[in-house]
Amino acid sequence: MLLVLALRWLAFGWMLSVALLSGQIQRPVEAGAALLATGCWTAWLTLAAVRRTGLVLAVDLAVAVALLLVNGYVHPPNALLANHPSFMGAYPAAAVAAWGVAYRLPGGAGAGALLGGVLPLAYASNEIPLAEVSFLQVLTMVGWGLSYVLLGSAVGAAAGQVEVLRARAARSGEDAARMAERQRLAARIHDDVLQHLGRLRARIGELSDSPALDAVAEGIARQEVALRELARADPAPAPRGSASLRDRLAAQVEQRTELPVRLVAGGPVRLPGDVVDELCAAVQELLTNVVKHARARHTWLTVVHDGAEVVVSVRDDGVGFAPDRGTAGLGLRLSVHARVDRLGGRTRVRSRPGHGTEVELRVPVR
Repeated sequence: MLLVLALRWLAFGWMLSVALLSGQIQRPVEAGAALLATGCWTAWLTLAAVRRTGLVLAVDLAVAVALLLVNGYVHPPNALLANHPSFMGAYPAAAVAAWGVAYRLPGGAGAGALLGGVLPLAYASNEIPLAEVSFLQVLTMVGWGLSYVLLGSAVGAAAGQVEVLRARAARSGEDAARMAERQRLAARIHDDVLQHLGRLRARIGELSDSPALDAVAEGIARQEVALRELARADPAPAPRGSASLRDRLAAQVEQRTELPVRLVAGGPVRLPGDVVDELCAAVQELLTNVVKHARARHTWLTVVHDGAEVVVSVRDDGVGFAPDRGTAGLGLRLSVHARVDRLGGRTRVRSRPGHGTEVELRVPVR
């Protein structure tokens, strides 16, 4: 609307210049009255800074229609058919633009069509016999009317697009603020709470000799995952060719009836399909080792998206083993380590005889 207001004042200045310098005004009193009314209306719109209500826009359009009619009346007969400067200038176009801003494309096109329909009356007020107008002169009048329609349509369409962009920018700003707050909370949780919980769980796993402490460690692990999920930012739309690691592992766990496995995952954890295939194959090998060698009563499978990495942990309460022995965990090294190495990740094994085993797979997110 500020641009429309600037157009009004430029058009009003043009009206004054034509009235004073062109020498084409046949009825100066009527022209002066039109200038005074138009100047007062424009000044009121500027100083009052009114909201563009339906009544204000209707009056504005009525002023534009009146200017079209006065334009023909104050000029000499047949002056509208000549190429002399127009008394009204572009002022009616400002009313059309205002309707486009307020009511978008339908409003702008409708206001332009109304002014185009008034043009024959403006010709008549200039004492032009419409029945004697030539074909080229008719085309000129039609083009004049179409210019109003096109202007209103263009301004209306542009105003609609600007509103859409403004809404998107507002949503983007809100999303950015929310993301920044989430990142701040995530950093706080990761640097403080999760590190303490992780050290506490690892310490309990090293010292635990009772099912009660194992249950406490399991509860701590669940709280770690819950906190990571709380701090995690809103997930982006899944890219093409990706898959949910959590869903694939859940389906894999359901198929193992010989071993109770508890799956805890912080969100869907979407990764490229080849990465999901390799990780699922590695987990399959680890669960098979638990069934064959661990004699475990419980197994826990944890999946966490830890910033730039995905961490998959398989832990059991079985017999354990000494990882530093030469032949111990040979299959683990040949199969699981090789798969994780191909993904650019790393594997860590924590185990000792009588205290179960935990294998942690860390893979960078591409």
